[in-house]
Amino acid sequence: MLVRCGQTEAAVDLAKLAGLAPGGVICEIMNDDGTMSRVPQLVEFCKKFDLKMISVAELIRYRMQIERVVEREASGVINTPQGTFKTVRYVSRVNGEAHLALIYGDVMGKPDVLVRVHSHCVYGDVFHSLDCDCQATISASLAAIVKQGAGVFLYLHQAGSGLSTVWREGKHEIIGHNRDRSKYLLSDRQQPLQHETGLGAQILSDLGLTTIRLLTNHPRKVVGLEGFGIQISTQVPLTL
Repeated sequence: MLVRCGQTEAAVDLAKLAGLAPGGVICEIMNDDGTMSRVPQLVEFCKKFDLKMISVAELIRYRMQIERVVEREASGVINTPQGTFKTVRYVSRVNGEAHLALIYGDVMGKPDVLVRVHSHCVYGDVFHSLDCDCQATISASLAAIVKQGAGVFLYLHQAGSGLSTVWREGKHEIIGHNRDRSKYLLSDRQQPLQHETGLGAQILSDLGLTTIRLLTNHPRKVVGLEGFGIQISTQVPLTL
């Protein structure tokens, strides 16, 4: 869960922490009227059947007390057309990949810091592909952060669009982006690629952030952030 904050990962981690085989069974608890049970109903359900209850955030908070999966390795400075940013390189102990934080101004301990979390896209970031907005998103995000006076641009360098491949119809196909779908579907039955929420949250926490204003044109609920001590106060649209 320190990489991806999902219920599946939570089930595996909880079993491992209990000294059991790393697996579990996941199911939804339904109310009598067919709706999905929320926390108040789940509390009553656990009382009725004498069950223990824990949240994803609570499990993350416990693991964060005893371990980290990203480490700060080095720092530097980068001059961009938008302004000069301090850079901090982080390395994942899970797969050895490096991630980069660009910091503008004083963000340590400040509330509601403007943040953009960007997933690596070779096609767009490097070669300025016309099929996606990735390069324009980087430029607009850096400009918005400079205009604000302080902020963080977090570049997650997991193998993303233009590097990863999928086996389709008897051959390998490179995963790419397009403007109609911000995530690339590997097949009709598979879920879209997802950002590694836990990695980004650990980096933001290491930079001293607690509440952030997230730059995004795809507002969504980000599960488990509070376990890392990060809270999204608002999601800010990005003008390209």
